[in-house]
Amino acid sequence: MDASENEKQPNKGVEDVAVDVPRFGCLMIADVRALTFETVDEAERFYCAYSAAVGFGCRKDDKGESNGLIQWRQWVCCKEGTRGKKYLEADGLSRTPRKQTRVNCQARFWINYNDGSRVYMVKIFVPEHNHELAIENQIAFVRAHRHVSDADLALTNTMTRAGGYSVVGFTMKDLYNKLDQQRRTSPFESDSEGALSYMRALAAKDPHFICRFTTDLEDRPLVLFVGSNNHRGSIIFGAALISDETEETYTWLLRTFLESMNWKMPKAVLTDSDEAMRKAIETVMPEARHRLCIWHIGKNAFTHLKSEEKLKALNRYVRKYQTVEQFERLW
Repeated sequence: MDASENEKQPNKGVEDVAVDVPRFGCLMIADVRALTFETVDEAERFYCAYSAAVGFGCRKDDKGESNGLIQWRQWVCCKEGTRGKKYLEADGLSRTPRKQTRVNCQARFWINYNDGSRVYMVKIFVPEHNHELAIENQIAFVRAHRHVSDADLALTNTMTRAGGYSVVGFTMKDLYNKLDQQRRTSPFESDSEGALSYMRALAAKDPHFICRFTTDLEDRPLVLFVGSNNHRGSIIFGAALISDETEETYTWLLRTFLESMNWKMPKAVLTDSDEAMRKAIETVMPEARHRLCIWHIGKNAFTHLKSEEKLKALNRYVRKYQTVEQFERLW
């Protein structure tokens, strides 16, 4: 075995290697120390996949060779080491130094070749980092895991045209409209089919995830549990098709929802003026502040207040003033 055989240069992205070893977050130091690898390339794929799953980038460090065979190899966190002082001193530099990216992180992965078993064994594994790790939706932008696949490159080449706008023959808006038309008319993988496929995949992975569905042929009411995050974005916590809109049905639904939320009681609840819903909330969520939806208030006001001036005043008072006393005094 020579160096070219046991250390090929992989050209893989995160999606290629992340499936090699499952549940990286559950691996202990003893688990990693017990691993063996046939080649250096196999060890590199493992640590690359591990780093992608945990939330950091990795890079090659030192290695030792003997008679054309790599005897040991080390990988480190991409934030290992520090930048040289001469690159940080502003005096004499033609441009401002780039932002510091290395913080002397000590996380590393070291393998040694065992002549007896003819495999690589893990000698050193340090999982601790001294910096914040990337979250799941940031991993693809970590430099070590960015990758342009051959398929992406081929697609880009097919979309590259030279010769000006006259050769292209359409605008970006035309392309968006065509893609939207294709999505609406395609009989395959509709929104509902995609959602069902996603939920079936979750159910296959997690035995505690329950997915049941049926088509509604009776125009039954659909109840959505929608919350708001820190950025005022909507979050759907759950949904249900109910047989009727009675107090008993709403009481069962609210209790079932709280059970799925580990009985985490909401601080406030916004609904329309449905009386059965109001009574059910008083029974199941007595500590929650129940308020009417501003949209339904405006709808009722438009029905009963015929004066445009009064409608504007009501909208202004409702949105501007926070206490009952202030509203009653002005109204």
